[in-house]
Parts: sequence; C-alpha cells; structure tokens
Amino acid sequence: MQPNYKTLATIIVSLSAIMSTTQTNALTTETKASAVVFSKSSCTKLAHTTQPFILVLSNAEDLLGSITQCAKDAKLKSATFSGLGQVHNPTLAYFTSNPNDKPTLTTFSGYYELASFNGDITNNNNEYYSHAHAVLADKKFHGIAGHVNKAKVGLTAEIAITPLPVPVQRAVDNKTGFGPIIE
Repeated sequence: MQPNYKTLATIIVSLSAIMSTTQTNALTTETKASAVVFSKSSCTKLAHTTQPFILVLSNAEDLLGSITQCAKDAKLKSATFSGLGQVHNPTLAYFTSNPNDKPTLTTFSGYYELASFNGDITNNNNEYYSHAHAVLADKKFHGIAGHVNKAKVGLTAEIAITPLPVPVQRAVDNKTGFGPIIE
C-alpha cells in the first residue's frame, strides 16, 4: 500500500517546523522547510538552495548514500541534517579516544526505529562526505547508538536537511575512518 504523499507532505512540513526550531543567544527562531523531496533524484531541483528541505527516502535505499547524493545534486556547500524513520541491518561504529585506532564495527540484523539521527555533510578532498550518529530501537524498545557506518532504509526515512552558507572541510584518514573538521 502506497502512502498518501500529499497528506504525508503536510505532516512532514508541520513536523519540520516544530523540529527545526533552534535557540540562538536566548532568542528563538523558527525555520520552515521550503520543499519536500520524495526522491533523491529530485534534489537537482533544489540546486544552490539555502533553505531547509525534507528528503523522504523509501524502502531499501542507502541511508547515507542517498543523503550524500542529494547534497551533491543540490550543490550544497555543506549542511546539517536530522531525521527519523526505520532502517534495517544497520552497521554502527564505535571509535576509541585514539584517532589512530580503527573503529569497532557492529552490524545489527533486523529492522530498527530510527529514533534519533543527526549529522552533517562536509567536504573531504573535494568530495561530499556525510557523518552521522543515530539512536536505534528494536521491537522491544531496547536502544543502541553509535556512528552510522551504513544502513538501508526500512519502511521510510524522513530527513530534514539544513544547508549551511559556507563549505565545511573535513580530513578523513582512509585507514582509520577518523575525520575531524578542519580549518
């Protein structure tokens, strides 16, 4: 059964207005989504946007790959994102405090609620790079959390993307995967 996309878009834009409220210097400002994109291939329509938008992903899409491709197609300088939805067979990473250590990767079998999902899109050697962390919950409401290495979308994922006005640079060590933001 296909969801009613008009109703879904209305709900997502309403939720986005609530989710995108930010606090700056004790002042509250509200940012509303300028568009809802139902396919990562439609992100080209948002080229060079500076306005937040919602990316809706479908079953079996690559979560991070889709976000990265959308940012590239929209020609974003950099961005932050948050989201919710469902993923299956996610692989999470745990990094130690030593930047020379390789991360511990763990793949979790099954479907998980994407209870909290936050990250950024930066530039690493002239390539778009998505960095994200998530809190996932199983059907018994047990939570797991970590750095998202990879995940496929389950039923759906709704990602609020907020473009940044300047490019943010990152230097990722291909050996360890550690990649801090740099000047």
